[in-house]
Amino acid sequence: MGPPDNVIQWLLEEDNPPVRYLTLTELLKKPENSSEVSNARSRLMTYSVTEGILKHHVEFWQYDDRSYWKYTGKYWQLIFLGQFRADGYDPRIAQGVDGILRRRKWINSAGGQCLTANILRALMLLGYGDHPVVIEETEALAERLLLDGGIKCEAMGYSLLSRCYMALPKLLLCFTQVPEKKRSSAINEAMAFIVREMLENEVYQYVPGNRRKWQKVLDHAPKRRDLSEGQTVKNWIQGEKEKFLLLEGIGRREAKKGWLQFGFPLHYNSDILEAMYALTQAGVSKSAHMEKPLQVIRDKMTKTMQWNLENSLNGKMWVDVEEKGKPSKWITFFALLVLDRYSVLS
Repeated sequence: MGPPDNVIQWLLEEDNPPVRYLTLTELLKKPENSSEVSNARSRLMTYSVTEGILKHHVEFWQYDDRSYWKYTGKYWQLIFLGQFRADGYDPRIAQGVDGILRRRKWINSAGGQCLTANILRALMLLGYGDHPVVIEETEALAERLLLDGGIKCEAMGYSLLSRCYMALPKLLLCFTQVPEKKRSSAINEAMAFIVREMLENEVYQYVPGNRRKWQKVLDHAPKRRDLSEGQTVKNWIQGEKEKFLLLEGIGRREAKKGWLQFGFPLHYNSDILEAMYALTQAGVSKSAHMEKPLQVIRDKMTKTMQWNLENSLNGKMWVDVEEKGKPSKWITFFALLVLDRYSVLS
């Protein structure tokens, strides 16, 4: 049994052209050259949210110092527009893409792989997958992940985890945008690494059980003025972390509670639904490690076989996306796709 007809017809309504297009191509597997898909693709730029964002295009493209402003800066608009399947060659978008590709200020040697992955994926969704910068930086992102043995980020200095887990789905979604025939060995290895990490942690069971004990140590971190000459707070924390891990360990892995609330669009964080969608896009087969996250998704289905928007950036973006607490076409599309791919609907 696949997705119910009445819900499919709801997703195919004209008010949300991107969801209509994705439903046709990913859920119903209609070919890109079919008249129905061609018509849906031609209407993508009429999405009210895309139109609302682009009313401000002059404002957000011109300020480099506000690029990362949450959630109105240029980087975020690029990410959102990519997820909405906008036309990246529309003059209102292309003018910003050009500067982003030339300057590459979204590459950070000390972290920020989540931002890099989000922007690269957006550029590919917007039609710039063959651009030399996109190809080069996607390869570099994969190589960096493998070299560091995961996502190395300065913020992890305060965590019991040595590498960031939260952004793994973002990197996987980025790499899945590269056509299979064009994936290098580094990209394939990086994808395999991410999938292994996600499944070993049952997708969302990765939070250190001893984090509260560790937080008490952090709460008593000294001020810089209280340290001896040559010592830094960062070094003090690193020393205490090494001692703590030796004595206590990270503890039993626990669920990331924030991932239990589904939202769209998301920011640098993820959730169970996005993570499971990333696994479907990577072609990962169903396994016992997916039972818990799939059950979470299944349990959130309403009596009408829809899913509600639980986590929202509304009020923070240039324009709202759906209504929090109400049935969401975006969330319903992703949930149906995941459950259908893993045969949970039957």
